[in-house]
Amino acid sequence: MPPIQRRLQAICAVLLSVPLIGSAANHVFKWAKPPMSDGSRGAQMWELIRDGGLMDWLAVGHLVLGILLLLPRTRFAAGLMQLPITIGIVAFNVTMFPRGIPLAIGMLVLNLGVVLKLRDLRRLLASSAD
Repeated sequence: MPPIQRRLQAICAVLLSVPLIGSAANHVFKWAKPPMSDGSRGAQMWELIRDGGLMDWLAVGHLVLGILLLLPRTRFAAGLMQLPITIGIVAFNVTMFPRGIPLAIGMLVLNLGVVLKLRDLRRLLASSAD
């Protein structure tokens, strides 16, 4: 991989890790208040996630993947694991919580910047065809 592409991937990974690690830390330390119910289905879903205990598990997942994105050795795999989650985040925001669309689209662009390593994708697909 050319150095410029490697640097771009690293920048995308670091920027993508920020909301993941940040949301996990915020869940523990409660620095910022979560979205308040504005009557939207998305805000109601956020309340259910928080009140039902699911956010504890999501915070652990965010923290683990955020850290793995920061490590060069695990960056590509972490990006692949995060991609369906990011797509789900985009779908959630588009359908239920429009205020979050800009952040969700930004996360998707960054996530694609992490996984668009053609050589590694070819190698992954070739090994799965055996």
